[in-house]
Amino acid sequence: MKKWSTYMWKLIWVIGLFLLTIISYDIKYQIKVISGTTYSIVPVFWANFIILFMWGVYLSLIFIKKWTIKINLPLLICVFLPCFLFSLYVPLATFLPLSLPIGGIWFNKAISSNFIGIVAGLTFMLSIFNNLKSESE
Repeated sequence: MKKWSTYMWKLIWVIGLFLLTIISYDIKYQIKVISGTTYSIVPVFWANFIILFMWGVYLSLIFIKKWTIKINLPLLICVFLPCFLFSLYVPLATFLPLSLPIGGIWFNKAISSNFIGIVAGLTFMLSIFNNLKSESE
């Protein structure tokens, strides 16, 4: 019975994947319709940030095997934090006059690829529910 349970959870995850895709599309469409009538692009940037972060959190669910909180501090500080801050750059730039000294074409390509937000969500969950054994254990 335990073997079938594993298969069922994976199938439920795939169904959730399709539902999240539909919900993400609908939210983006509704935000664009609202933004088109008010001529404001700010909700689009914030919705994009939240949706991409949630995608990362959802994708991490397939990797977490044990739901015990054990923080992986290097992953949290060295991967999650920079990715989270960089993914916040575009929404915050709509309110604040932000200019980063690192700028340039490569930074714009990295931010516009949308992977930074997904990686932020993914590493957030994986850094909190770290089920990997360290070298000292």
